Amino acid sequence: MLRALLLALACLAAAPAAAQTTAAEAQAQAARASRALSMLWRPVTSLTNEQITRACTGAEEEIEAVEAAMPPVLTTESLANVRALWGLLVIPTGDPAIAYFFPDMSLPWLTPGLGAIGVVNEAEGFIGVQDAAGREVAVQIGTAGGRGVMRLRDPEGQLLTFVACAPTWGL
Repeated sequence: MLRALLLALACLAAAPAAAQTTAAEAQAQAARASRALSMLWRPVTSLTNEQITRACTGAEEEIEAVEAAMPPVLTTESLANVRALWGLLVIPTGDPAIAYFFPDMSLPWLTPGLGAIGVVNEAEGFIGVQDAAGREVAVQIGTAGGRGVMRLRDPEGQLLTFVACAPTWGL
């Protein structure tokens, strides 16, 4: 399923043959994508300093709270009950193509747990994500005002915008 999403997005933004990546470059792209995604993302409706500050208040404490709530044995079933308090928490693993995704309750269509990451177009910031249930989500990562910004579409087609509030790659 993730392959189909990646193929479809790649066809939309096809690169010339000279721009095709080697295995080492693909691994490096996956590592950069994983690091870019590995954050606590909070939803925003605008990118004003006031809204970003309000959205990111308490982000580090939330990461600690979710870590404390992690079950002692990590299984698909036990991880399905772990949720972020507000936004989307992405925690990397040792494999840059795999991460833990913990959405809040406002994202019920995104299944918590281990998911996959695939780079679609690094220059444009397009990343393919597959949640723990296999749902594919196209994500775009960028910056605005020096702050990481993520955009994705929900199943109804609504564009959701999130701001990067706290990194998780050091956990």
